Amino acid sequence: MKLTKLLPILVILCLAVIACAQGGNDRGKAEATIKGKTLSIDYGRPELKGRDLLSLAPVGTVWRLGKNQATQIDTAAELDIAGTKLAPGKYSLWAKKVSDTQWHLCFHPKTGVWGSPVLKDGYVAELPLQQSTAKDSVELFTIALADDHGKANVKVQWGTLVLSGDLGVK
Repeated sequence: MKLTKLLPILVILCLAVIACAQGGNDRGKAEATIKGKTLSIDYGRPELKGRDLLSLAPVGTVWRLGKNQATQIDTAAELDIAGTKLAPGKYSLWAKKVSDTQWHLCFHPKTGVWGSPVLKDGYVAELPLQQSTAKDSVELFTIALADDHGKANVKVQWGTLVLSGDLGVK
């Protein structure tokens, strides 16, 4: 067989091997349409692998919410984040542990951030989150978005830790 006929097959095989090596659950997407406007969150999905999340996150920790590329929200709506208006667009999302039982969801205008360093300042809005404990543990980091009477309810879960809050949608 000629090399020109083998080349496309080799390329497909190489891409398949790379995809398998990266794992099928590497990225997740949460999406909701609220008041006719679409909000979507793209995030990396690390595995818990027996780790104790809360011991990994002392007070003052800023986390890029996921793995690899920072979590990003893309909103077609103007958002109200705890009284701060946010224009439609894209923002990276970060979680800041402000006390033993309190986290904030932080919005940063810089997107496409990969790995470290963590962005420690420059946030344009912060949403206090409610912390609770789930009955069942989730191995893969998960974010969900839902319409909650015209507000966007965001829920983050990893292990039994659940963080949730509502974003105002205009």
